[in-house]
Amino acid sequence: MKIAVAGSTGILGRAVIPLLVQQGHEVLALARSAEKAKASLPAGVEIVECDLLSLDLERTIGSFISGCEAVLHIATAIPRDFSVPDAWDANTRLRTDVVRILLRASLEAGVKRYIQQSITMAYPDRGEEWITEDTPLDTSPERAWLCGPVIEMEEMIRKISSHDLHWCILRGGSFVGRGTFQDAMIGNLRAGWEIIPCDGRNFISLIHVADMATAVVAALDYAPAGSIFNVVDEPWRQNEYGDRLAISIGADKPKRDENSACPPSWRCSNQSARSTLNWQPVHDIFRGKE
Repeated sequence: MKIAVAGSTGILGRAVIPLLVQQGHEVLALARSAEKAKASLPAGVEIVECDLLSLDLERTIGSFISGCEAVLHIATAIPRDFSVPDAWDANTRLRTDVVRILLRASLEAGVKRYIQQSITMAYPDRGEEWITEDTPLDTSPERAWLCGPVIEMEEMIRKISSHDLHWCILRGGSFVGRGTFQDAMIGNLRAGWEIIPCDGRNFISLIHVADMATAVVAALDYAPAGSIFNVVDEPWRQNEYGDRLAISIGADKPKRDENSACPPSWRCSNQSARSTLNWQPVHDIFRGKE
């Protein structure tokens, strides 16, 4: 199968593409820099210079993906500093404008399968309750900056008949592993700066990048048309996760700030992905044991 990958040089793309190559797929990597892609991707991968945020994307993308049987949109632009004005603009465009263009181009090019990366953070706070794929996403005004683009993205995809395009949405948990935001947490733990907000009893749903990659590949083989899956490891309470991560690297347990606001609790279930995609997470989410 010839597969076009948007987000080929990102942390997930670099984990997915070797798996696709190992399975004998022909990979077309859409990359902003061909030089960067050549340095990070396996030999033999076809690379096309394509800036997803370019104004030329709508004009050029059709010719790039012509002949492809599947398109994977796993490109993100998560900002390092959430406080920077307009920090989420690029990520929002990837989830709205770029998705709209890729969907239209995929339909026109006769692409058969489309896999879209989404996020479990778009769910509302559900406390102790388990969150399944049937749980509605968060439409609260307070979190519209994050959830709004995700909702728009998924609605665009869900409007397409699965007879016209065999699509699947993968709602991934927060990434852990080398090169993720977990690096910053480990640095803070070692420096004694990490603080667990509130009582820390909120659930967090994480996924190792390598396990997210195997889920993407499994979705190509096993996902029914028009399906949505949570791709997460088993949820942890934030205080327990912070303590165990500290222990795994030989650092002191993080402090608590019970006067700070309590974060949302996302106790996401991965049972559907396990049973339907023939998938399960196998990598240790605690970096100290990698």
